[in-house]
Amino acid sequence: MGSMQARAVIGSFVLVLTSLLAACNEESQAPEAGDVIQARADNQFEDGQEADVALPTGRLLIHAAEPVDSATADETRIREEVDAPAGTVLVPITWQYDPWSSDRLDGIFATNQTPIVELVTDDEQYRLRPPDPAAEGGESFYVVVDGNAEERSLEIEFDGVTQSIDLETGSRDEDRAAPLYDIEDEKLRKKPCDEADWFDTRTVNAEFICDLVGPVLTPYAAGEWAPEGSMWLALTVSTELGVYAETDLFGSGARYAGRNAKLKAEIDGEEPAYRLSTEDESDQCPSGFGCNAAAHVVFEVPEDDVEQGPLVVKLTYKLTMLNSWGTWDGRERLTVTADEKLKLWETEKKKKDAED
Repeated sequence: MGSMQARAVIGSFVLVLTSLLAACNEESQAPEAGDVIQARADNQFEDGQEADVALPTGRLLIHAAEPVDSATADETRIREEVDAPAGTVLVPITWQYDPWSSDRLDGIFATNQTPIVELVTDDEQYRLRPPDPAAEGGESFYVVVDGNAEERSLEIEFDGVTQSIDLETGSRDEDRAAPLYDIEDEKLRKKPCDEADWFDTRTVNAEFICDLVGPVLTPYAAGEWAPEGSMWLALTVSTELGVYAETDLFGSGARYAGRNAKLKAEIDGEEPAYRLSTEDESDQCPSGFGCNAAAHVVFEVPEDDVEQGPLVVKLTYKLTMLNSWGTWDGRERLTVTADEKLKLWETEKKKKDAED
């Protein structure tokens, strides 16, 4: 065989081999049921059926479009056309994990659990990676599924409780998570609780601030679902003591600063099931120019009688003298207490007003 013929044979062999490898490569990259194909835009399917799911870690906003047989190159992140294999379709989904607007709920829920998400179509289930809580925008993608996906839903399990969302209608089965949807923004706003006489105002002048968040009724708190037949009643109490001054009413007195503080909270003589630190400077003493004490407190209450109260708060301070005047002969160090009953419900307040 001449050299030209040999080169021709080798060239033909290389061409055939290259074609075979390309064909194998295309075949290996063909999508399969369960594959997730990223869509080009973050909010690509926002015009689809809308639904939302309340979770202890936030609210999941979902949009689901009708199943399709293919996605064009302009619709995929890889800028390539994707065709669903025979016997499958592409289910388009956009979702965004929207954290609670108030981080005070994070302290009450106190969980690092991650939701488990499955797409259910007809009789098949496909595990999906949950959205990133830290993501600023939405995420859009196609899921390759067997059949025509006429019936499709998302099942989202959180710490053993599963909610189901119908992607055709947007309806949902909330299971034990139902009360999460009733948490109102109003309950998450700070309210002052320092109007009362926490200290003996005849001999004491205290720079004192008290704020209360709640009561929040929730089925989930402190990393746990409430026991059957119960709910969690959660509150956040925050206090700050600035300068504490005492006088003997005869022109002598002293000013003190806090060096330690303890906060205790009870309802009907019962301590909370959980007491959680705020893990910030609101629960530090000393802190700057003040003495702070704060806590998230979680009480178990009957599901059919949730309006328990009042909340009894007792504060114990250890103080050190800053300076004195006149003939004051008080101690350099003091231990003082302050306590108050805080009305939690309108029914309590109306009853108190009627008594007054």
